Amino acid sequence: MPLLTTSALSTEVLESALLTLEQITLRITVLALNASRHSEQSPRVRMLLGDLLADIQDCESEMGTYAPLDA
Repeated sequence: MPLLTTSALSTEVLESALLTLEQITLRITVLALNASRHSEQSPRVRMLLGDLLADIQDCESEMGTYAPLDA
C-alpha cells in the first residue's frame, strides 16, 4: 500500500479503502469457494472471517466510530 501524502489525505484514505475492500472481497471469495470444495479447510476460513471481523471491530472501538455489533 502506498504511503499517504499530506496533500489529500481524505481522498487517499478513501482510495486505499476501496482498493483494499476489492482485494479482500476477491480473496475471501476464492478462499470460500476453495473451502466449499475441500471441507477440511472450512474451519480455517471461518476462523479467518471471525478474526477479520474482530480486528475491524477493535479498530472501530479504538477510533470511536461505531458501537460493537454485540452491544
